[in-house]
Amino acid sequence: MTVNLETDVVRRIVEALAAATGSGDVRKQLDLPLYDLGLLDSFTTVNLMLELEAAFGLEISPTDVDRAAWATPRLFIADIVRRLAART
Repeated sequence: MTVNLETDVVRRIVEALAAATGSGDVRKQLDLPLYDLGLLDSFTTVNLMLELEAAFGLEISPTDVDRAAWATPRLFIADIVRRLAART
């Protein structure tokens, strides 16, 4: 998937990811292995779900999180865009 970082929705998704992980690297390195580097773990994943709920009203249950779909910023963005599109 090609990620256009210029769209407002994608920018907000990336900001939520940066806030939850505490890393600005997620803004520039879209293939960064989030779980492998310890940027995401169970605690930060829950924080990220809360960030997404606050930003978009998107409620994600912990059982709905697929670590493979959130393994990199690029995959995470694609998953959240898909979830947002499914709501409309």
